[in-house]
Amino acid sequence: MPVAGPIAVLVLSKGLDNKARSGVFVAIGAGLCESVYAGLAFLGLTAMLERYPLLLPVSRILGCLILVGLGGYFIARKPTKQREEEKKDAAGDKASPTTSAFRSFFLGLSITAVNPTLIVTWTAAVGAAHGAGLLRVNELDALPFGVGVLTGIIAWFATFLGLLTRFRKRIRTESIDKAIKVIGVLLVLAGVGVGVRTVLMWGH
Repeated sequence: MPVAGPIAVLVLSKGLDNKARSGVFVAIGAGLCESVYAGLAFLGLTAMLERYPLLLPVSRILGCLILVGLGGYFIARKPTKQREEEKKDAAGDKASPTTSAFRSFFLGLSITAVNPTLIVTWTAAVGAAHGAGLLRVNELDALPFGVGVLTGIIAWFATFLGLLTRFRKRIRTESIDKAIKVIGVLLVLAGVGVGVRTVLMWGH
């Protein structure tokens, strides 16, 4: 089950916005990239971050920019009713399902790709699993391990979106709009906070 982060928040917003299909493609893109990081962690490539120490603060700054950008998007998002009316007026300009799916997939992929610190996270997870005797120390297992990570991430988010879609009808659209704006504010605050902390640590 993926930890809370920009992808989880983005998938949540897609579900609240009644765009479960788009949320699934975001999860697939993110899961694909994270599975690669998990496979690299399995192979013990955290040495890359030790060899290139500048990569860590740079990736964190990129992550902060993404958080602030997503937060700003959620804050500026138009109310559901207004957006539905605009969609009806511009039905002819609507993007094809294939285009929409590709955009969601690329969004999830790109957000995860600029976060190589996931290698560190997965290294800790792999180390704990090895210590508990749950994994073999075999390089050939890196591929199935990565596939397992991909499957788990997609399965979790698909289940989450399914439940959210089922119970969404009980929530007023005004409440959903307010919730998404609150999420946007929290993302902006988190992005700015982590950014300031990274700059201060980098300065020392």
